[in-house]
Amino acid sequence: MASSSSLRMLSSNLKKVHTLVSRSRFATRSVHKRRALLYPVEDGVGHFLPPEALKTAVEWQEGLLERLNEEVKGTENQNKSVTQTVINTATARERTLAFNYASLALNNSFFLDNIKPPPVTADNHEDQISNDLLAAITTQHGSLRQLKSSFSAAGLGMFTNGWVWFVSDSKGITGILPTFGPGTLLVQSRTYMGHEKGLHFGDIVPLGRSTQASPTPKTPLSGTFPSSPASGVSSPTSPRLNDPNARLIHSSALAQREILTQPASLYGATATGQGLGTLSSIMNVGETIFPLFCVPVYEHSWMSAGYGVWGKENWLKEFWSVVDWKKASDAYFAAKRSSERLTDGAAR
Repeated sequence: MASSSSLRMLSSNLKKVHTLVSRSRFATRSVHKRRALLYPVEDGVGHFLPPEALKTAVEWQEGLLERLNEEVKGTENQNKSVTQTVINTATARERTLAFNYASLALNNSFFLDNIKPPPVTADNHEDQISNDLLAAITTQHGSLRQLKSSFSAAGLGMFTNGWVWFVSDSKGITGILPTFGPGTLLVQSRTYMGHEKGLHFGDIVPLGRSTQASPTPKTPLSGTFPSSPASGVSSPTSPRLNDPNARLIHSSALAQREILTQPASLYGATATGQGLGTLSSIMNVGETIFPLFCVPVYEHSWMSAGYGVWGKENWLKEFWSVVDWKKASDAYFAAKRSSERLTDGAAR
């Protein structure tokens, strides 16, 4: 028969084990951890992101998540997904750093999830563009070549850090939109707008939790206002420009119209007339925006890839060799289907 002192010792040890397990579980839930890419880091992504450049992108992602963990430690966002953290901190001025880190991590993930190494037998993945998306590009931008020129010119016209996005609305109208700094187009009206809800590299969640953001009402996000007619936040809910509590999620400025109006072609002739299409696309994109792919406009991106300080133009040209057009086509199809589902629901 065990002595009373032995029982007390056993009870004490059990309590310690329970405490350690509880702490371990709590720590596991509260730490954002980068998932593996869909392609080997050591192989890089063609000439666009050679191995060292891809390692830099991965290191940046890990650094963003580490800093995000520090910012949300002990707060209500400690156990939230990256997407939900963006939503929760968008209107909290005291959470600016958490918002910045979460938004940048989300963008960087989306960027890396929508590129892939060039095929062995071809220069790009353009054979995987769906007929539907290719027809929209041809109609709305003049040609795929002209879309490349306008998209790349938008990146060249940015003299600050940010992102350039190729987007679609639910009617299938496509456009090119820049965002600046930590601004994102992946969160709109408290909803994640990417096609894949659980990203492999980016919608990083506390381990053991769902990859989707917590359910939230689909109402416009207070503290955001449209950066363009395509931003998707209706004007009645938009704060004034001088609102001290306003936080820009869609942080591209209305001045982007000047950036995109007359871009010089990177592929020969100057973009003109019907071939441009970019500004009219922006003006016509509907209220709900679905990003198809994006590219970062950060010096470390092209410099780490070996293109030098002034190598942004050549680096942006190389981007088209790695765009995952299959994913872009799937996202475009899903965007159009969202409108059909709403129409079917209304008809019933």
